[in-house]
Amino acid sequence: MKKIFIVLLISLVLTLISLPALAASATLSLTSSKTTYKVGDVLKVSININSDGNALQVVRAKVSYPADLLQAQGFTLGSLFPQKSPGEIIGGGTLYVGGYRIGEGTSSNGVLGTATFKVIKAGKAALSLVAGSRMVTAEPKDIYSGGNSLAFTLNTVEKPKEEINPAKPQEKIILTAPEISSAANPEDAWSKSNSITLNWTKPANALGYVTKLSADTLEDIGETITTKDNTATYNNVGDGIWIFYLKAKYQTGFSELANYTLKIDTIPPVVPQPSIEAQLNQNNANTYQILFNTTDALAGIDHYQIKFDDSEFKNANSPYILNSNEKEAKFVTVKAVDKAGNESTGVLAISDYIASQDKIALQKTTLFDIQANAVKQSQLTFYIVLAAIIAIITIVIIAIIVRNRKKS
Repeated sequence: MKKIFIVLLISLVLTLISLPALAASATLSLTSSKTTYKVGDVLKVSININSDGNALQVVRAKVSYPADLLQAQGFTLGSLFPQKSPGEIIGGGTLYVGGYRIGEGTSSNGVLGTATFKVIKAGKAALSLVAGSRMVTAEPKDIYSGGNSLAFTLNTVEKPKEEINPAKPQEKIILTAPEISSAANPEDAWSKSNSITLNWTKPANALGYVTKLSADTLEDIGETITTKDNTATYNNVGDGIWIFYLKAKYQTGFSELANYTLKIDTIPPVVPQPSIEAQLNQNNANTYQILFNTTDALAGIDHYQIKFDDSEFKNANSPYILNSNEKEAKFVTVKAVDKAGNESTGVLAISDYIASQDKIALQKTTLFDIQANAVKQSQLTFYIVLAAIIAIITIVIIAIIVRNRKKS
């Protein structure tokens, strides 16, 4: 009985020890409305959070995809983690995206965000959550424990339908899908213009067109003709990734559904907060570098520019090393430009900092010179004393030799 009690007690202790480890886990999952698409279609994938009751502060997802079959269009964060994490990667077969919360974390489950792709080639495509994904608590502690994969079948585009012309049975009507374009909003490129004008080719025998602008991927848009012109305009379109759907109406039916992706971002990047750092070089003189970084909620940062006082902006990367002329400036301005062309600027006063650091460097140099001179002086004194000792010893030896010779 005593042995049974001990075994039960040990089992209970081990269970209690393991409970926190079991509780501290969270997962991500990928979902899509369907798994079969064709070339030219827009494919959207949601990245979902399962916190398992743990309060999360930061969530980052790393997703692999076949870049030869799918073209990444962008990523839109959900509301659970509204602040975009820096270091976003979208393209080249990798989607590395995420967000964080300011203040308290959240244990709510929901959508981290939505990734948008365009099918560029037929084949079998797999999207997978891979190593590098993170789900971090406030401690901070990464409790990500895994994610799933999605498989898609990507088909080729079918040839346009051909129907017999009722008026001329000897002729066939080809139900060609129109080709869409927009001068101000090139497809797949981010734009800061939220007033959109789209145009499309006007196939022969087309009687009208069915159109729809949607943030969702749609299978069909109905059969109600919305225009007989080959143009459509939308004003005050919200930020995000939109899809314009279009099909032509013919006497005998409709064309295949055509689509055009629109990516709109009217919000500037978060204002950059540049900083300055001094580094003492081997010549005991300061070199200065400007450090900067920021994020952009939708389009992402395209590049940075920098200027000193009233000079012209020029492209720059962080860290930026100041030249001798730039060290004389009073202010530095850093501009962040996102992929839609929105801009934001941050200004930093640098003259006082540089003056104080140069003074410190000068003091260090002066102290170094004093120490160096002291060392040289002590070395000189040492050699003088050594020479005197050698001279005295030499004189003594000579005196002894002389005395010994006289005695002999």
